[in-house]
Formats: sequence, C-alpha cells, structure tokens
Amino acid sequence: MERLGSRTSFSLLELTVIIGIMAILLGIIYPGIDMIIERSQRAKAARNLRTIALAHANFINDFGRAIQYKDVCIMKGSAPTICDVNLFAAVLAKYGYVKDVSVWAWDFDYLVKQYKQSNTLPTKMYNASNDRIAPEFAGKQSGGNFPLSVLCCVVQSPDFDYAQLLSPKFPAAISRGLGEDGIWRKKSGNSGGIWGNKGGLIAFFDGHVEWYKDIKDIFKQYGTTTKASVICATLPHFHNASNGSHTDSCFLSWEGNGSHGSVHN
Repeated sequence: MERLGSRTSFSLLELTVIIGIMAILLGIIYPGIDMIIERSQRAKAARNLRTIALAHANFINDFGRAIQYKDVCIMKGSAPTICDVNLFAAVLAKYGYVKDVSVWAWDFDYLVKQYKQSNTLPTKMYNASNDRIAPEFAGKQSGGNFPLSVLCCVVQSPDFDYAQLLSPKFPAAISRGLGEDGIWRKKSGNSGGIWGNKGGLIAFFDGHVEWYKDIKDIFKQYGTTTKASVICATLPHFHNASNGSHTDSCFLSWEGNGSHGSVHN
C-alpha cells in the first residue's frame, strides 16, 4: 500500500530557494577566492623580482658596475637606439645568473598567457654560439614580440661608486605598467599593469620586494629632497649625450621605451 504524503522530488519553490542560497554562498566565497589567487600571484612575482634584483647585484659585485647599455648592445649585435628588457634578461642569462624564462615572463600575466596557452613560450634567452639574444625571446625593439612582465634599470654613470646601489633605497626591478605619473596603469591592449591599476611590485638591490599602490610622494629624486613620480629619477644620473651615446640611467621596458630616463608603457 502506498503511503500518503511520501514524495521523491523537490517542489519548484524548494528548488528555487536552494538555488538562491547557493548563489548567495558563491557571492560570498568567490571574492575571497579571487583575493587568495591574487595574493599567490603577488608572492610568486615577488620571488621572481627578488631573483632578478639579486642577480643584478651579483653582476655589480663581479664587475664593479651595474648592467649598462654597452652590455645589452652586445646581445643585439649592434648599438641600438632603443633597448628593451629582453636584451637585459639575455645579459643575466649570459653570465649565468638567471636562465629560467619564467622568472621574466609570469604565467598569470595577461600578455604572457597567450604564449603559455599555445605552448610557444621561449625556452632560452641567450644563444652562446653567436653571443646574441635568442630570437624567440626577443622583444619588439630586439626584432621580436615576446612580452616580459618586468622592467629593469640600467645605470650610466662612469664615476659612480656602484657599491652604493646595493642598499634598500635603490630600485632594481619592477612589475610592468608603471607610468610617468607614478601610477600603475589599467590593462589596455598591450600595455598596463599586471594587476591593472591596483598597484605593482618593486624590488630593491638589497633583495627586498614591496607592493605599492602608486609611488607618488614616496621616493626622492637622486641626490635631492624633491619628490619623484618617475622611478628612473631615483637612480644616479649622468647626462652627456653630445656624442650620441646612451648616458641616462633608466628602466627598460619590454617595448623598448624608457631609454631616456623615464618609464613608459
């Protein structure tokens, strides 16, 4: 005999309530998951930036100076009018400090993702056989189009004691997207910060890495008390371009802009 009142399915009202509860829970949980993922990305990026900064510091200890334009020119095979950070990365690969491409090209970077998804990430940065940058790793100004997530400084000052750079106040590498106004830019086409305009990371020559929403009113121009919004202004400068050579200190971006003492996107 069938028992009265028994049933094996939900009513429409009960199903609607359950779906509503699930939607509310997802709305609460999802932002938290997104935040955890972003924090994980920042931590991974900070480790990569620290690796680059300390490798540059090792270069200074070995050669008594910072990486300069003459070093990156060798990677291209000629004296470039504009240099990009891909050439800089090849210098560190050449001298054995950083050979892992993933240190420079972050898999969560929206410009790098397309290469990861298509399995076309470069495997090396430097060709020892011809003392040149690997073609598949070359940036726009180096004859290629592979984007990097990092900007790095070159310091052009022949009479500077480079040991002074190895301190907590001099930036060595930063995450891509910092504008001349001291703010990380929103993502727009092939430019903008890794985390949009939320902020970015700066690594210093002593190896510590910090997150900044922006850098306005935080740093000083080198040798002055004037506030700097352009991060290149924090580096020691030596300007004498009468012979046409590169003598400005600056940060090199993957697009090659920034060879004139300021960061561009």
